Amino acid sequence: MSYQRPDTEPRTSGLSIASLVLAVLLPILGLVLALVARSKAKREGGPTLVATVAIVAGAVLSLVWTLLIALFIWAGATLFTVATSDDPSEPAPPAPGDSIVLEVSADGELDDETLTAARSLVELQAANAGLDLADAVVDDDTVIVTFAEGTTDTLIEEFTTSLTSPLTDGFYAVDEVRPGSGGGDTAVSCADLPFGSATTGGQTLACDDADQTQYVFDSGPRMSGTDISEVALSGDAVSVVLSADGAQELADWTAEIAPLGTAQIAIVDLSGVITAPVVMSAITGGEFQISGGGSGNLQALTDRLRVLGAGVTFSIER
Repeated sequence: MSYQRPDTEPRTSGLSIASLVLAVLLPILGLVLALVARSKAKREGGPTLVATVAIVAGAVLSLVWTLLIALFIWAGATLFTVATSDDPSEPAPPAPGDSIVLEVSADGELDDETLTAARSLVELQAANAGLDLADAVVDDDTVIVTFAEGTTDTLIEEFTTSLTSPLTDGFYAVDEVRPGSGGGDTAVSCADLPFGSATTGGQTLACDDADQTQYVFDSGPRMSGTDISEVALSGDAVSVVLSADGAQELADWTAEIAPLGTAQIAIVDLSGVITAPVVMSAITGGEFQISGGGSGNLQALTDRLRVLGAGVTFSIER
């Protein structure tokens, strides 16, 4: 009598079960393993249901995990941006308030370079006075100045007057040098001159950019700012070329005062003293250089001298 072994259903492979578990815990790895398990089961004629479920679960969960990671990265970047914008070291621009329109005129050609320099001088004048501007833009031959919200009418009027009616402009003989805190016959300090210069007791006072030194002029300018014919930023200095008349006047002037060894000539604009070197020898040839610290200072220096040389004036556009 013969014995026949009964038929038995093929069992699900351990590889398929493992792929299903991994599809839940590590979706991408489970998906790969499920594809291998299903392919093997089909070759051996075994059941493929568990491996198929693992493939679907692995694919869906891989997509979900990908979306969650992308969302996490986006949320982190957003939080970093918000934190950076709230950094007190980078204050937000002031809210806009009142505006004025300054018409720009010049003795010479009023090109884009000169207009840009004029706008920079306006911004410098406001910064020196501690005045917040919301914006200052060039529009044709005008500079539109928008003040920060809350700027008083008095400050706006003083600022405007300092631009439209400057007290100083040109090359001056320095008659006295005082500390920025004041001295001599006056108690006026540089802090009292937020808009550049002042006249008192028949003298004109002007300060350097750092408000560390106050210069006193007993008379008006000996040379005009328009005696400057060319200004160029050259390396770590600003090169200045004078007109023929200006070159001759400066040569005569410096020849007169160089033997003193202490005499100074100050180049002054509406914002204050640009430079005031001690003259040690005659300056001939009509060319000289002015050095300043850092590229930003040199650009500001170039802009101020360019405005001075072009004979730029400001007026309120009505």
